[in-house]
Amino acid sequence: MSGLSKSKSNFNLKVTLADGDSATTNIAIAGIATEDTILFVGHLTTKAAIESFADITSEVSITSAGNIQLSSTSTTNDLLWVWWVDNSL
Repeated sequence: MSGLSKSKSNFNLKVTLADGDSATTNIAIAGIATEDTILFVGHLTTKAAIESFADITSEVSITSAGNIQLSSTSTTNDLLWVWWVDNSL
């Protein structure tokens, strides 16, 4: 969490739910930027009736402005609960 080691007077926490997709596929996250810091990503299975929850933060990366990717887990038909810090402040 290197982005949190900075001294800031403002802490701009962002949280959203996003539809999942296949592993290594861009998943749209409105407002996320490559310089932001991902704090947590939860995998909620399934979107239609949530039955389980898993922390998949370690396999998430911001690939470009507005997109994240998962390195190995397919989240098709599921939801992602994404928490990040907007470092543009």
